[in-house]
Amino acid sequence: MNINDILQRDMNPAPWAEGERIPWDDPAFSERILKEHLAQDNDAASRPQSVIKKHVDWIHKALLAGQPANILDLGCGPGLYTARLARLGHICTGIDFAPAPIAHARQHAPHSCSYELADIRTADYGAGHDLVIFIFGALNLFRPVDARQVLKKTFQTLKPGGLLLLEISSLDAVDQIGNQPAMWYSADSSLFAGQPHLCLMETFWDEEQKTATERFFIVDARNGEVTRHAASTQAYDEDELEELLLETGFAQVDFHPSMTGREEDEVNDFLVVTARKPDL
Repeated sequence: MNINDILQRDMNPAPWAEGERIPWDDPAFSERILKEHLAQDNDAASRPQSVIKKHVDWIHKALLAGQPANILDLGCGPGLYTARLARLGHICTGIDFAPAPIAHARQHAPHSCSYELADIRTADYGAGHDLVIFIFGALNLFRPVDARQVLKKTFQTLKPGGLLLLEISSLDAVDQIGNQPAMWYSADSSLFAGQPHLCLMETFWDEEQKTATERFFIVDARNGEVTRHAASTQAYDEDELEELLLETGFAQVDFHPSMTGREEDEVNDFLVVTARKPDL
């Protein structure tokens, strides 16, 4: 692409029309995102360890009653949750399609953790899990048809009576993504490029589909070449989310104030829900 392609861009892009998501699976990009996962001064990719510890304590005590469980983490990143859960006596499997985070997870894995580099839309989840974790708004990043398929696969991988822990971005949070003002920045290096570049960002909100689309044009300072990335985020309200879970086979859908099980002081941009696979 070049500058003229920016000038002639579609000013009303359909959700997912310009790409599925930003390139998490690109090796160089995934190295840069790993740094964000491990950073302790922001939650751009993962929460700080102090927050993760609180979440893991709630999962272990409130959801699993302190009993050993077989856990699957979808979109596990560098294994920050699974590593802690494994040290509490659980057997954990993580799936993610970003190579650097998976390499980090494998390098630091306790003996009862294993990780697979794969797209969770097509990965084999195995069977016999007591708990599936799917958090940090990951479900919102999928087209509705793919989100439904992932939930069906999740239902199938759980034991009877097994539990799904789902954390999705709230409708208000996705609305805010789609209604941000356009902006730009220059950088010697950032998430999108390892060399000097200019990043132009703009967002769009599709009211009918309740979908936010973010578009990024990366202008290489060395030669002016332009790379475009786009990502869409699907919003759900509580009723839509509950209906989706019931339609994919789950029962006993419960909403929680946060991943600690209680109201938190900071703004919470997520819905936290558990859903159980019925016993036979």
